[in-house]
Amino acid sequence: MNHKTPFGPLNSLPEVEQIRIDAVKRALQWCETILAHTLWTPISVGENISLQRTIHGQTIEIFPLEAAFMDLGMKSRFSLDHLPINLNNSNACVRPIHSHSRPLHTDMVASMMLLLGSAEFNPVAVPKTLRTILTREQMALLPPSPPPRERFIPGQPSTSGREFIPESRILGFIRQNPNTIFSIQFEKRNGTLRNMIARLGVWKGQGGDESNSRPGAVVSYDPSDYNLKTVFDMQIRQYRNIATDRVTKIAIGGQTDSTASAQ
Repeated sequence: MNHKTPFGPLNSLPEVEQIRIDAVKRALQWCETILAHTLWTPISVGENISLQRTIHGQTIEIFPLEAAFMDLGMKSRFSLDHLPINLNNSNACVRPIHSHSRPLHTDMVASMMLLLGSAEFNPVAVPKTLRTILTREQMALLPPSPPPRERFIPGQPSTSGREFIPESRILGFIRQNPNTIFSIQFEKRNGTLRNMIARLGVWKGQGGDESNSRPGAVVSYDPSDYNLKTVFDMQIRQYRNIATDRVTKIAIGGQTDSTASAQ
């Protein structure tokens, strides 16, 4: 179906629900309303319109229609979960902090228009990948960066004194129950206990796409070398690692096992 929008024609796929199409169209209309009261300049490229601003010599360009493409499951030149924003003609790699919340890309674009649409804006709210637009004075207003995480040294035994289920038993449960949702409690490397409802295997979203990048696709190590197993956390809807050598409780495939250290 072809839809006329303030930023160009939008051809939605037939399987997209009307309620989502309507939400995207409302977000684009919100972008149009914001545009009329901000310093953004519309730039026409063929039938499509982008928005541009130069801040302290840095050019930012936002593409509302590309955001709509992503929200409707259509092909876009920007990666999923990234906002369609260029900084000096290059992808700025802006992402939401909490990707599991899955807000519309078009809504986030409208919020970015509001944030950077006036001469005065809050530098703390500017995404890290766009901070070259800040002046030295604005950079000084930013809170200090958190200290770097301590580097994990593999092979170090737990010093908590807790009792753990033998790792061979945990790995046996995992092999016997592929693509299974289960509950687990394990000790993190910092010594605290972590409870998780997880799923083994690749988790697919409603559109059939993988919900989030697996850690194994972006890290340079094999998790099993560090007594870790990659699972999908059902509560935060992201891939995480569990420590297979420090499990205090597990319920999987109709079986439950725990130690005296389980809480």
